Amino acid sequence: MSVSFTESHGRWTVDALRRLPEDEFHRYEIDDGVLIVSPRPAAPHQVASLEIAVVLREPARAAGLEVIQEVEVVTHRRDDWLKVPDLAVVVGDAVDAEPQEFEAADVVLAVEISGSRQSRNRDFGEKLQAYAEAGISHYWIIELIPTPRLTVFELADGAYREVVASEEPVKLTRPFPVEIDPARLRRARGR
Repeated sequence: MSVSFTESHGRWTVDALRRLPEDEFHRYEIDDGVLIVSPRPAAPHQVASLEIAVVLREPARAAGLEVIQEVEVVTHRRDDWLKVPDLAVVVGDAVDAEPQEFEAADVVLAVEISGSRQSRNRDFGEKLQAYAEAGISHYWIIELIPTPRLTVFELADGAYREVVASEEPVKLTRPFPVEIDPARLRRARGR
């Protein structure tokens, strides 16, 4: 469950967030000045994150990109916006600079993994709009329940359009050629 804090602090900024003590047990994001605090992902979510990172790694590198898990993404146009996608595919030059956070302009693909109704609502609602406004050209949502499903969005005229939503294997050509099988993103017993 996520919690937002505004009343005791007022409008949150990236600088204000940086002044908080380090916390390895929660994920912090800022949406329009509201601090959103979520627990670290559970095991099924982490398994899916690792699986998709492994699938994307080589095709992304062949395109001069790099896959990063749980990295902070900011936009320098706004000081009240910070997201932590489950995976971000970023331009290789940005990784070489070894930043603490990535500028949204360097993010080619943001991936969110939904394991609950609440995270699904945020991923298909607030995050869909926020990533589009930040100009991230590709956005994927991987739903784990009730059945693994991949929904792919591409930015067109400042808004995302749905390219595909499938529980079956999907071959994509953008942002680089890759085949994704949603069923493989969830740990199967006895595998």
